[in-house]
Parts: sequence; structure tokens; C-alpha cells
Amino acid sequence: SVCVIGSRNASEEAMKKTERIVKSLVKRNIVVNAGLARGIDTATHTAALANGGRTIAVIGTPINQYYPKENKDLQIQIEKNGLVVSKFPPCNAINRWNFPTRNGVMSGLSLATIIMEAKESSGALKQANYALKQANYALKQANYALKQGRDVLIPQSAIDNPLIQWPKKYVSKGAHAFKTLKEVLQTLNRNELFLNKFNDEIVVSTVEMDWLDVHY
Repeated sequence: SVCVIGSRNASEEAMKKTERIVKSLVKRNIVVNAGLARGIDTATHTAALANGGRTIAVIGTPINQYYPKENKDLQIQIEKNGLVVSKFPPCNAINRWNFPTRNGVMSGLSLATIIMEAKESSGALKQANYALKQANYALKQANYALKQGRDVLIPQSAIDNPLIQWPKKYVSKGAHAFKTLKEVLQTLNRNELFLNKFNDEIVVSTVEMDWLDVHY
């Protein structure tokens, strides 16, 4: 699976481009997951379901709770047509720190994390940190490299934005920049665990070529 996440207060442009990325992934039979938060997460789950794809919601509440409340119907729909995962037992209270800690679960379920839009202190950045740490660990553990290597993909426009510093930090740690959907697919195609899902060079070269850079 691939995780597509980002800001809870995402721009309309980022939401639309998230939908296009998710549509392209589910068309290639890739499961997409996110955290069922407002904004980019909601766009990820909604686009997957709307295009007949499979989606996993990794929630920061117990499995019998709904947060945010406006996503209750969406969570129920995912329960019926996808998968809802929680690391918190039903008896647990809902705490603020539940939400950033669930990012490790999302990263663990994913071969790659795509960050569509994020502020300096967002949960998406916490997930990027989890994903990159797991990748570094996998490089040291040769026997687990294919199983635990994680890619992080970040829009080039975020890296070029002088007002935010996190993209440059994560690129220096091994994250990948992308400008187009083609570049997203080509990066994913390098991961052998995708079992050559993106190896059709004709498909990769002719897929939607619109620019996907997000203005922060």
C-alpha cells in the first residue's frame, strides 16, 4: 500500500491533486491509506472509494469511536468496503497524543508515503520521520531491506518554498522530490516490492502528465 497524507487545512489545489494521485494508484490495484483526518486524508479515502479502490484508515481513536465527527459516515463506509485499523483498545480514552503515535502504524503498512501538503508541525511530518527512520534501519539490516524500506515523496514546490524548511530536511535524509504524476510512478516503480506494477513503460510514460506541484 501507499500512504497519501497532508494538512488538515489543505488548499483546494492540494485536495484536487491528491484525488488525481489516488485515482492513478487505485487504477493500478495499489491500496491507499491515511489517517481519516480532515483535509488531505479525507480526500485520499474518498477518492479511493469513489474510484473503486481499496483504502485503509489508521485512526487515532479506539475502533468504536469516530473522529472527527463529520467523518463518521466515511469511517463506516471504509469499515464496509475497506479496512479500519486502531492501535488503541475500545476502553482507551481519546488523547491528543494518540494521533501522532498512530503515524508509525501508517508508515509500517506502507511501502511509500506521499506528503501532499504540510505545515512545519503537522502529523504528516511525524509520519515522514517514522518512514525515513524505518528506511535507514532497513539499510543496516540487509535481510529486511526489501520488507522495511520506506520511500517518502514530497512535491518539488514545497522544497523550493523559502518559507518552510522541512522539505529540504527530509530530502537530505533520502526523501524524493516530484513534479509530475509520472515522477511519482517512476519513484514507486523502483521498489521491487511493488512486483512490477509500474513496469509498463508505455503506461508510465503516457499517464497523466499534468504538473502536481503544490503551492504552500
